[in-house]
Amino acid sequence: MKYWWLRLAGDGPTMTELNRPNTWFWKQADETVASSLPDHASLNGWLRFFILFGVLARAIRYYLCFPLWDDESFLCVNFIDRSFVELLQPLDFHQVAPVLFLWGERAMVKIFGLSEYSLRLIPFICSIISLFLFRRVAQRLLSGPAVLFAVAVFAVSYPQIRYAAEAKPYGTDMFLSLVMLSLVVEWYQFRNHRLLIGLALLMPFALGASYPAVFAAGGLSLVVGSVLLHQQGTVAEWRAWVIWNALLVISFVVWFGLVGRVQSGAEGEFMGEYWKQNFPPVRQPWLLPYWLLKTHASDFLAYPLGGPNWASSLTLCLCLAGCWRLVAQKQFLWLGFLLGPVSLHFLAAALQKYPYGGHVKFSQYVAPMICCLIAVGLVQVIDWRSRYGYSMKHSFVWGCSILFMIGLGGVARDLINPYKTRSDDRARAFARSFWVGTHFAEEVACLKSDWGQDFVPEQHRELSWSAHFLCNHAIEVGRSHLRSADLSRVSTTRPLRCVLYRDARYELDQAKLDSWLDAMSKQYELVAHESIPFPRLAKNDRRLVTMEYIDSYKFVPRDGVPSELPPMADGRKTLSR
Repeated sequence: MKYWWLRLAGDGPTMTELNRPNTWFWKQADETVASSLPDHASLNGWLRFFILFGVLARAIRYYLCFPLWDDESFLCVNFIDRSFVELLQPLDFHQVAPVLFLWGERAMVKIFGLSEYSLRLIPFICSIISLFLFRRVAQRLLSGPAVLFAVAVFAVSYPQIRYAAEAKPYGTDMFLSLVMLSLVVEWYQFRNHRLLIGLALLMPFALGASYPAVFAAGGLSLVVGSVLLHQQGTVAEWRAWVIWNALLVISFVVWFGLVGRVQSGAEGEFMGEYWKQNFPPVRQPWLLPYWLLKTHASDFLAYPLGGPNWASSLTLCLCLAGCWRLVAQKQFLWLGFLLGPVSLHFLAAALQKYPYGGHVKFSQYVAPMICCLIAVGLVQVIDWRSRYGYSMKHSFVWGCSILFMIGLGGVARDLINPYKTRSDDRARAFARSFWVGTHFAEEVACLKSDWGQDFVPEQHRELSWSAHFLCNHAIEVGRSHLRSADLSRVSTTRPLRCVLYRDARYELDQAKLDSWLDAMSKQYELVAHESIPFPRLAKNDRRLVTMEYIDSYKFVPRDGVPSELPPMADGRKTLSR
């Protein structure tokens, strides 16, 4: 027997019908089946509970203010001094990001100052809105417990909570994809061509703020075109669809020409080498089945949790069960909504333009579709269990309880360890104590940030923790309102301290440093040199990755009289900011 709660919205009663007593569902379902299922009041109660929990989990993660970790720092270091126009140029530390996201981040820094909160504000807002928007989408696509499971998985998934409080564009990727899915689903429900016009008007913003938005837009466009072709769409719908696709193509070309081409030209070779393991082996097709299986059983489907090396195998099984159910019910349209964007993503990966798998962040844009598919798989599994005498109601309660425990475990972990690694936490703690403490007793200058002196150039071009150091310095200077070094105040009792960060993996230009010290010695006397070591450990806090050093050089003016601005190694004068 096909139970109502396993059907999609197009094949059975909708959530609205379930909220009305004595409707078609209650007349058609026999008493035995009806008594074995949770009633609509219980479903709505669970639904509100998971929405509230999702908001709370995201707010806690954001409020805990995790220290920036290296991947965030690589991008955020570009917001310290760059103007909006300068963000159109190739980014430092091999970063690639959509320009509207960059401008949004820079605007938050301009308005609220540079801090972990301001840098993560846009992804956080997008994540909170997404919870309520996804609920509406799930209620349009699914019915009964399938809606609840979809919302629950979406609410408790670790990637969704994590990227709600991370200064990277992955959270906005998901939000914009969800907005597009919502508009398409609403259009299919009501066949209002104005919704397609809304999608068209969204294209310039969506493609300027998210690179994978083109996969969502293109995949959904193919599905809508197929519907119009097979259901004899109206002239207005066809016209709106053509406008949508025209603006999709124009927006892609404009944004790529303005920013994407520049970033791709600067970082295309580096990114291609960095992510080569995450491109399908199209030239070795016999390896493709295993590659696809491993990729989807690893990071790509890490919802509500999972990870590399087959850690997402259970999620893959649920997705396959969901696909089986959709095919069995001949719900190919809904399958297209969920999987259409992924096909374009795979095509881009085959062309080595965008990684497929490798990390869950690259599948964030398709998270709403994956969560819906997992929900269909969950109810299908419960149906299979019921055929062997297991109670549907008990299976339903167990499913909700397990999802809640997954979410609760993630929140507990965040509360116990509010950082990605202990090294990140130590680095921020040092910045908070060092920069504030020394400014009270000395005139302090960061050689790289304040004076542009670079004695380890490679560490500022490659993926090093120098970005971490520079971001922590800039945040503390702004948070504590620390002024730049005032050289007129330097004296024997108030020395000048020049700070140099260096990563032991990169070679120090000792000749350039010696030249700078010689130039300084003409007007200043070096009275102390201190090198503070910091071990950078792996995430498990056991393996040493590299040694970091904070070198400080303390100067006093010769004869106890404030000197002129210290000359740089090339003979130019250094200007304090």
